[in-house]
Amino acid sequence: MQYRSPKRQRRVSSSASIRTVLRTVAPRESVSIVRFLNTPLDTPTLEHRDSQLTRFLRYAKNASPEGLRSVLRPVVRRVVPEDVRANIHELPPVGPDGLAAADRWVDNHYTIRDAGTLRRFFFLCGCFKSGTNWVQNLLNLHPHARVRGEFHFEVLRNAVDQLTNVYWFLGSNPRLREVAIDGSEAMVRRMIYASTRDKPKAIWLGDRTPNPLRTVIRGAPQIIITRDVRDVLVSWSFHHMRLDNEMGIAVPFRECWAAARPGFEADPKGFNPLDGLLGHEGWVRHHAKQWAHICRASREALPKLEEDCTPVLQIKYEQLHADLDGEVQRLYRFLDLDPKLAEAPSAKTNTRPGFGREDRKSFYRKGAVGEWRETLPDRIRTIIKEEAGEELIAAGYEEGLDW
Repeated sequence: MQYRSPKRQRRVSSSASIRTVLRTVAPRESVSIVRFLNTPLDTPTLEHRDSQLTRFLRYAKNASPEGLRSVLRPVVRRVVPEDVRANIHELPPVGPDGLAAADRWVDNHYTIRDAGTLRRFFFLCGCFKSGTNWVQNLLNLHPHARVRGEFHFEVLRNAVDQLTNVYWFLGSNPRLREVAIDGSEAMVRRMIYASTRDKPKAIWLGDRTPNPLRTVIRGAPQIIITRDVRDVLVSWSFHHMRLDNEMGIAVPFRECWAAARPGFEADPKGFNPLDGLLGHEGWVRHHAKQWAHICRASREALPKLEEDCTPVLQIKYEQLHADLDGEVQRLYRFLDLDPKLAEAPSAKTNTRPGFGREDRKSFYRKGAVGEWRETLPDRIRTIIKEEAGEELIAAGYEEGLDW
């Protein structure tokens, strides 16, 4: 009998489940689906198997009508691991001129002319689990905006800074430094442009990455959303517990995650988050410190961005909950977009406040404000005060540390 690791066994079960669903729901919907269903999926390696499963899902997605995709979508999300699902979506094709349009900026570094149309680049940032996905979804309701994420261009910027700021490196020469910055900005424009061709009418093209405020393209508008760290930690702990592999967990906390994971899987509704990562002092301290760093770095970067005439829009997650319509108006007008042209926020697009229910195994779990009050004991609150208390005050969430 061939041995299969638990991770490999999940892949086998996943592909078999989807084959069964497709045979049941739409045995005659598409020749492509039927042909691929008859192709053997057993392969000698897990990587090869993932590749075939990804190819199979692409065939099914492209060959199925929207109605069938709607039926299959929740099944696929439940049985197919996230790392495989992420590979299903292929990049849209670029235009006849390729990516050349992204190389030539006009008027400023964040504007290009593409076949007579001016397109502009912007950046959406903030801490993890603070509403960056929500704001992205809201922006994508507008026909003239397209946001994708996460690119993590800070990796590129860090490399450019190192290359050009060490005084004995030739790249620190002012002229060569300008060449390096121009080249990095062209790469950023190319990547965002290439990934947003699925919405050709979009004139504002954006990147969403959970990060502090930081210049990626000189002068490009930036939107930052902030959320109470206490709610961030509750949400982040559930997000980590639902993951089906340890790759998204920092190494020091994987043992805690692995010990708590079976209990979460057995009864997600009844699972006490304090029995998992939220009860782990090191995990809470580490991520509270990350939140504080992002808030502090953004606050300290703001004066320089304003000095450089970089437009910055600051949004609070809690205010977006309290006044969605008003905040959406601010969001669109910040980019000079007509709010009347946008699709209305809805539960279908995950753009309404909250989700009307709690699904602890979903990326969109609850979307609540103030959940920390009924979740965090004094022991965890003390840790948060030590690591992020001053930034909570600076961000306007508290007036002191007596909470």
